[in-house]
Amino acid sequence: MTITDETLTRLRTAAAAGDAQAALRLGRLLCLTAADPAEPGDGEPTWPEEPWLRVAVEARPDDVAALTLLTGRLAQQISYWEACLDMNPDVMKWYGEDESTVERRQIEAEQLYARIRAAGPDRHAEAGLDELAVLLGVGDKPAAEGTYSFYVMEDEAWSGSVRHSATIVASDADEIRWASDKWFTPAEGGIGGEPTLTAYVDGAEVGSLDLGPHLADGGVDWGAVAVPELSGARLPAGLPVPGRGLHYGFAGGAE
Repeated sequence: MTITDETLTRLRTAAAAGDAQAALRLGRLLCLTAADPAEPGDGEPTWPEEPWLRVAVEARPDDVAALTLLTGRLAQQISYWEACLDMNPDVMKWYGEDESTVERRQIEAEQLYARIRAAGPDRHAEAGLDELAVLLGVGDKPAAEGTYSFYVMEDEAWSGSVRHSATIVASDADEIRWASDKWFTPAEGGIGGEPTLTAYVDGAEVGSLDLGPHLADGGVDWGAVAVPELSGARLPAGLPVPGRGLHYGFAGGAE
């Protein structure tokens, strides 16, 4: 189903009125963005999904989908801020972050992961959960690679010796189209000259598209882009891709 601004408005209204499913759906979409489309930022991650995912988890404490999304996004926040600590810890002060805030996220993420396991996740989520456990330091079981099908949109640019990047990982064609458009709109065409969209089926690349020639009016002319269909087991929302250093949702940074 095509995702529009009206889709987000309806979900936001329903979620604010106490609809836990709407909060989960809204949180899932916002996972794919650097900032809430209603409050565009500067391209740096602001984790706009977190408040809505917390609403969903509070309303449904044993909902595996909500727990997985929140845990996965906290894991990404931990990785993001740990990288900032390594590169330039002074920058973290501007955002009210330090080692203690990272540690609090770590503790919460570990607790949420335990709740996912206790709630009984689907078997097809096992590989991603094993990979998430390794990232959180609560497990060391090698994850089965080549398990999932997913899309990856990548955009990058170099400034001297620093590489700036934006990556969006999703497992639904409509979601990757919508999220890519939301990235290119505030960034006025992205941060690099050659953004790509790649499709993977069972972990193997099945097609890669150069989006650069199809950028128009701050978005992609999807009528001119044939997005490959996915088959096989889709990457569960919120989980990392085993063995690839990729994680469901938006990720941005510099290195």
